[in-house]
Amino acid sequence: MSNFYETLKDLILEKNINNKILAAEIGLSASCITDYALKNALPSIRTLVRLADYFNCSTDYLLGRESDQYLHFKKCPPFSEQIIFLTKYFGCKPVDIYGSGKISKSNYFDWKKGKRQPTLDNVIKLAERFDCRIDFILGRES
Repeated sequence: MSNFYETLKDLILEKNINNKILAAEIGLSASCITDYALKNALPSIRTLVRLADYFNCSTDYLLGRESDQYLHFKKCPPFSEQIIFLTKYFGCKPVDIYGSGKISKSNYFDWKKGKRQPTLDNVIKLAERFDCRIDFILGRES
């Protein structure tokens, strides 16, 4: 995840802003952005998408998973809808997602029911499981 911290710092410098301005622009506290910059925390999926939208880049770029920065995106659907779409898209059963041991069964069903949102770690595991981009997992790709 060190690429996330470095990429965020680079984007902040490139945009010629500071942590306080960025925080105000995306609705976070400045201390939250500072925690990211100091490698003390990782963003939630919601915050990751806000950051990517603000910098007009993919979440994969922000996390250092790809080098192509600027793309066009659509608004993320609720993850409860997206997990159902992914199951159908990849032609798999729910057990194919949580049966690998990387995602718990309770997480899968909580996501499907809209009770919880996945963590960044879980979204990365899904992207690796299906060998696709994080933006695809989140339903952001146009």
